[in-house]
Amino acid sequence: MAQMVCGSCRRLLSYPRGARHVKCSCCQTINLVLEADQVGQVKCGSCAVLLMYPYGASQVRCCSCQFVTKIEEHNKRPPWSVLQLQGKHTPPKSVT
Repeated sequence: MAQMVCGSCRRLLSYPRGARHVKCSCCQTINLVLEADQVGQVKCGSCAVLLMYPYGASQVRCCSCQFVTKIEEHNKRPPWSVLQLQGKHTPPKSVT
């Protein structure tokens, strides 16, 4: 089992590992499950809360203050070819 926080009501959710989506039992929101290698982090440009976002996003809205922080070049994920050359990451999981 794994856990995540609902993106809508902030309730802690448990779900089976490998699930792609989790429906919140409280607010019925469908939450997208992201693996650690699919998530970026940036501090909110207003209140400095640490935010997580899916790689490829151009901006992220803070859940605390609603400020929209743009994802700048310095905190975007490097291209997969660069990661492979560095030898620090495993290949992405295949979708079946």
